[in-house]
Amino acid sequence: MLGYLALLTGMFWLANSSLYTKVFYGLVAFPALLALVHKPRRLSDLIREPMLLAFLALSAWLLLSLTWSGTEDDPGGLAKRPLYVFMLFASCTLIALEDRELLLKALKAGAALAALAALVNLVIYFMEPPLDWRLIGVGALRNPLLTSHVFGMFCAYWIAVWLTRDVRRDWVAILCAVPLLAALMATGSRTPLLALALMSVWMLIMTPRRAAYLVAIGVVLIAASFFAFPELLLQRGLSFRPQIWGDALGQALQHLWLGYGYGSSFTFHAEGLGMSMSDPHNVELAVLLELGLVGLLFWLMMYGFGIWRCFSQRKHKGFKVASALLVYGIGAGLTEGSSFLPRPNESWFLIWIPLSLVAALSISQRALDKQ
Repeated sequence: MLGYLALLTGMFWLANSSLYTKVFYGLVAFPALLALVHKPRRLSDLIREPMLLAFLALSAWLLLSLTWSGTEDDPGGLAKRPLYVFMLFASCTLIALEDRELLLKALKAGAALAALAALVNLVIYFMEPPLDWRLIGVGALRNPLLTSHVFGMFCAYWIAVWLTRDVRRDWVAILCAVPLLAALMATGSRTPLLALALMSVWMLIMTPRRAAYLVAIGVVLIAASFFAFPELLLQRGLSFRPQIWGDALGQALQHLWLGYGYGSSFTFHAEGLGMSMSDPHNVELAVLLELGLVGLLFWLMMYGFGIWRCFSQRKHKGFKVASALLVYGIGAGLTEGSSFLPRPNESWFLIWIPLSLVAALSISQRALDKQ
C-alpha cells in the first residue's frame, strides 16, 4: 500500500522523474515480484483476467516488433517496460485480493494528497507567476501539459466520487475537486477539459441521475466561458491537430499491419506550424504507427475488456469510479500522447494506473464471486 501511495503522489514531492521511477522500482515492482515468488498461485489469478491476457498479447507483439524496429534506444531497456507495467498490475491485484477496500482507501488518500498538492501549487503559482502564465508545478512535474495529466486524473476521481457518494458527504468531494480543477485551468491545457467532458457523458450510463446534473453544469459553464472569454477556447484553434493526425495516418498506412516497430522515431509536419513534430498527439495513432493494426487490436481489446467489466459491475461504487478514470484517460489520449508504454511517468496517470485499478477490482470481484 505504501508503494502504491508513493506512485500516486510521488510526482508532487520527489525532485525529478528519475527518482520517481526508482521509487516505483523499489516500493512497487520489487515487492510485487517477491510476493508472486512467495505466492505463485496469484500469478494464475492474474493471467486468467481478460485485460491481462490482452496486455500480455500486446507485450509479446511489442517485443517481437523490436526485431524490425529502427529505434536508436537500447532494445534491452525497451523490452523491460512491459515488465514494469505488469508489476503494477500485480501490485494492485495483490492488494485487492487481500483487501479490496484497502486499495480503494489508498487511492482515496492519494487523491486527497493530490488536492492538497494542487492547492500548494496554486499558491506558489500566484506568488511567482511564470512568464506565460501556465502552471508547471513543483517536484517531478515538468511542463504544463504533463502536469495536467496528473491533476486531471485526480480531478476525475473526485468528480466520480461526488457522482457515486451519499448526498450528505457531497462537500468532501467538491472541496477536493475545486483546487484540482483550478490547477488544471492554470496549466492552460484544453486536453483535460475534453477528457472531463467525455467522462461526464460516460457517467450518464453509470450514474444517470447525478451525471445529468454534471453534464448540465458543464454545458452552462462552457457556454458562459465562450461568450465571456471566447479567446480561452478559440485563440489556439485546433493547434494543428488535424494536419498532424493526417500526416501520422499517412505514414501509418505505409506499414499498416505490422507498424514500424516499438521505439521508432517519427517526424510530422503541418502546414503553417513552422516546425516539425515527433508526437502524433493521439495515443491510438502512436500504437498504430509503432505496432500496426495487430498491436492496435490488442490495445483496443485491453480497453474493451476493461470498459465492459466496469459496465457489467456498475452496481459497485469502486467500478464506477475506476471506469471514470479509465474513460478520462481515453479522452485525454485523443489529443495528446505518443509514449504509450514508457517508464513510470505522467502518462501512467492516463493509461496504466486506471487500467491496473480496473484489473485489480475485476480479479478481486471474480475471487469474491467464487466464495
